Amino acid sequence: MRILLTAIGKRVQLIKHLKKTNYIVGIDAGDLTPSKYFVDSFFQVPTYSDEDYVNILLDICIKEKVDILIPLYEKEFLILDSYRDKFEKNGTTLLLSHKPILEICNDKWKTYLFFKENDISTSKTYLVEEIKNNPSLNISYPIVAKPRDGMGSRGILYIGNKEELFNIILNLDNYIIQEMVEGIEFTLDVLCDLDGEVISIVPRQRLEVRAGEVTKSKIVKDFRLIDATLDLVNKMNSKKDIKSIGPLNIQCIVNSDGDIKFIEINPRFGGGVPLTFESGVDYGKILNEMILGKKIQPIIGEFEELTMLRFDDAVFIK
Repeated sequence: MRILLTAIGKRVQLIKHLKKTNYIVGIDAGDLTPSKYFVDSFFQVPTYSDEDYVNILLDICIKEKVDILIPLYEKEFLILDSYRDKFEKNGTTLLLSHKPILEICNDKWKTYLFFKENDISTSKTYLVEEIKNNPSLNISYPIVAKPRDGMGSRGILYIGNKEELFNIILNLDNYIIQEMVEGIEFTLDVLCDLDGEVISIVPRQRLEVRAGEVTKSKIVKDFRLIDATLDLVNKMNSKKDIKSIGPLNIQCIVNSDGDIKFIEINPRFGGGVPLTFESGVDYGKILNEMILGKKIQPIIGEFEELTMLRFDDAVFIK
């Protein structure tokens, strides 16, 4: 199959895995992009906000006979979703969850409301405006302030007490305030088929994180985490014709009492997903079978426990 990845940046490990069984087309707004030296063909494109972006992407898909388009940058997800049918007409499947799922994932307040409405355990969360209008709210410290549409660790602030909070929120808009949960942090790599059926769930314990990206991680075969995540995804997929498609990465914390507190849902590949590939879940092969219309049997729990230690590498250009 021919797969197009957007915003490839530094996603070298992802490309190397998918390239084992597929032809990989990469695009990025930058020319000095390390991953361009690992794809089969590369195109420099305007940013996602450019009015010509989608048409250029459609032209590349036609020219390169792309079977699967996998976007990697959250800001473009809703834009590409609105052109899903147009890509399909040109023979390209957009591997991206449906709009209502994207809206839940891309807005952390909506994520919190989804958790509460579906009895999914999570951390108590407030809108900044709610706190400004009601300073007497009984909030447990420490807390974390996050942009509602934030990505990775960008814009996150850690706050230790009430005085600090009210000094900070004067300058915050479009933020949530979330009570912090102390415990062990996990990311769960989830892969769904084109009908929203869960194929694989792999829990990764985050041992070390740098600039929002995991640098040390280990896979743990914990069926409590797997079952809780399967329940979460099935609740997201409970409405007809609204499905999670392709990759999700879901974050949770297990506290000292063993309670699982879900924090975030991201409708994309996580930065540490190469560890899941190495554990035995062959995403490249599964994507091939999806597009060929084959019935894919779930392989939930079928993976090896491994630890990943990441390091920096470089590309040298004359």
